[in-house]
Amino acid sequence: PPGDLDYILIESSGISEPLPVAETFTFTDSAGASLSAIARLDALVTVVDGASFLDELHAADKLRGRGWQASEDDERTVAQLFCDQLEFANVIVMNKMDLLDAGARARLRALLRRFNPDA
Repeated sequence: PPGDLDYILIESSGISEPLPVAETFTFTDSAGASLSAIARLDALVTVVDGASFLDELHAADKLRGRGWQASEDDERTVAQLFCDQLEFANVIVMNKMDLLDAGARARLRALLRRFNPDA
């Protein structure tokens, strides 16, 4: 029944773009129904793999090369997708930080703060 749930967690794939996920809440179907009528988007969380993020950010790999492209003409890099995810998030979770030494952890934290100081 309505009101039985406090929160719903939607886990997108690691390659999803944040804007289309957020826009889902504003879409109205042909019957006039909208998700925003029954739910609100509270947070967009991005999980960063601390062990590989810096390497991925510096790689020039195209999304297409990994089969991650959004469309046939998508020429973005993996780094561009990761930047979009970081900039759009209001919560950033750093994972696998135990695999980094103290200096690498500090550099990653500083970099993430520069990408999105409000997250």
